[in-house]
Amino acid sequence: MKSRKNKFWAAAVAAAVTLFGFLCALFSGCAKGADYLSFVSEIRSDILTYADDDLSFALNVLEREQPYNADGICGQTCALWELSAQFANNPQSVEIRVGEFSGEMNYEAVKNAYVLSFTAPPPSSDNVEVELTRGDNVKKFSALSVRDGSEISWQEALNCVRDFDGELFSSLTDGGNFKGEIYVRLLFDEGCYYYVGVCDRQKNISAYLVDGGTGKIITTKKIKG
Repeated sequence: MKSRKNKFWAAAVAAAVTLFGFLCALFSGCAKGADYLSFVSEIRSDILTYADDDLSFALNVLEREQPYNADGICGQTCALWELSAQFANNPQSVEIRVGEFSGEMNYEAVKNAYVLSFTAPPPSSDNVEVELTRGDNVKKFSALSVRDGSEISWQEALNCVRDFDGELFSSLTDGGNFKGEIYVRLLFDEGCYYYVGVCDRQKNISAYLVDGGTGKIITTKKIKG
């Protein structure tokens, strides 16, 4: 009888050790997974806009790698504001002041817009005061965020894409390393959306359009490098 008890306990202990080892391996593997948020090389987290009969203005709140290079490798990022102004009648020159930042905007014929970008942290509120100067004409207005608080975050948009195309992320993941870079850009067209792009080392891009309210993947596209 004693021999049977010893065999029983030996088998139970062996089974427990095996289960413990399996669980350790399982959670160890999970712990070694890539932190995909650290491989995002461009984030457009907000857009602040203003429009009237004469002017269409947008301020994009960004964090982007510098220098910017779509090569599948995530570089060091910095916070940026990108400003864009379109007029019914283009002036000779445009100067802008946003808070403590100011400068002359440059005309880009392709966009038919005056643009300027500079390094700046995200605004502290969902509206910013803007002053545009065109010759003797000084225009002051408030640019307001397109977000109303009901949208998912850019992190959640990325997670929705990961859930949708886990095979792609798995193919580019090597332990804690991700062999690519990720772009997440807020878009606005009578509602909020997200563009999520995954660029591999061959510069192939897998692009996804995500509904900003539900997280549903609306459409996808593959772009060869």
